[in-house]
Amino acid sequence: MSQKTLEVLIVDNNSPFTPNLRDIINDLGYSYDYKRYSEIKLEELGFENLPGFNKVILSGRKIGSSSINMTNSTLVKYCYSRTIPVLGICYGCQIIALTLGGSLRRLEVPVKDYDHVNVKWDNALVLGKQRIRVFKSHKFCVSRLPDCLDSVGESQTCPNEILLHRDKPIFGTQFHPEVSGMDGKSILANFMALD
Repeated sequence: MSQKTLEVLIVDNNSPFTPNLRDIINDLGYSYDYKRYSEIKLEELGFENLPGFNKVILSGRKIGSSSINMTNSTLVKYCYSRTIPVLGICYGCQIIALTLGGSLRRLEVPVKDYDHVNVKWDNALVLGKQRIRVFKSHKFCVSRLPDCLDSVGESQTCPNEILLHRDKPIFGTQFHPEVSGMDGKSILANFMALD
């Protein structure tokens, strides 16, 4: 008997906003599996004892650790090799950039507030909007992109607010769409609607 393929795997990296993310995905009508990063057995990826999934969302995090980094980086590589759409939120965006060859910088002043992001061009996450209102909560931002990623959103505090892979369905938002009101919900809906 084959297991049901779930529409998205939500990976919780101890973000305080993961309940908001789960609520939005549920409100949008999608099935999901929710796992804390520590519950993911990397050796089981792709096998029967881990439910199948069509997409992955990597949450933000409160505190860094090497085990969080290893789990998320492995998931990014897994999704990359199988062309599974993945969305990294805040820390999730940063680990995508790091895994693919980019780098981060520490902000002089941590950001925790609403802000506006200028959208450079229409893309799979943001359609028809040149400016969106988002909530940010981070101490680092992606400072150098690997050649495979493009920045399609920028703000006064970060030049790389929205990242897209050039060839794969890999996306990142430096901000938290799950607590960014209608603009954020629209980003999550657009991600979930991807084939």
